Amino acid sequence: LVDSGEAATLEEAQQVLSRSGHQAALQGVVERGDAATLEEAQVLHSQRGRAAALQKLVDSGDAATLEEASKLAGQRALAASLQKLVDSGEAATLEEAQQVLSRSGHQAALQGVVERGDAATLEEAQVLHSQRGRAAALQKLVDSGDAATLEEASKLAGQRALAASLQKLVDSGEA
Repeated sequence: LVDSGEAATLEEAQQVLSRSGHQAALQGVVERGDAATLEEAQVLHSQRGRAAALQKLVDSGDAATLEEASKLAGQRALAASLQKLVDSGEAATLEEAQQVLSRSGHQAALQGVVERGDAATLEEAQVLHSQRGRAAALQKLVDSGDAATLEEASKLAGQRALAASLQKLVDSGEA
């Protein structure tokens, strides 16, 4: 591949071979009838790969169940993402990396709201996000039986917020 000019370096040649092998495997999934499209084949391939990775965690004894393996895999992926942010210099500590990751996830969610057309700007998306979050919190109060109606839940949420603010003042010695 390098000699033919398809790749500039051996590393690039390896990537080209890997991609073509992956495409061939996906095409095989389609030809066997396991998937109708290459996109479906990719989803199926990803699902099978994840299932195999989770089973490997169970087989190795790192997890007792597939559910536990899923949680462990998620924790390891998060830890790797956080460490990558620290290693790249985007964050000084793992705690700061968590904040960076959280902010970037939040920004991505807001951008998705704009791209779907639910909001025209990121600021409008933030307002909509806040409204939806409040509505969900109020519904949770109703669902849990703490309030009978959304109106009652709103009053209860206000009372709890006020109590928390007052307690914070007491704890800080300001009151």
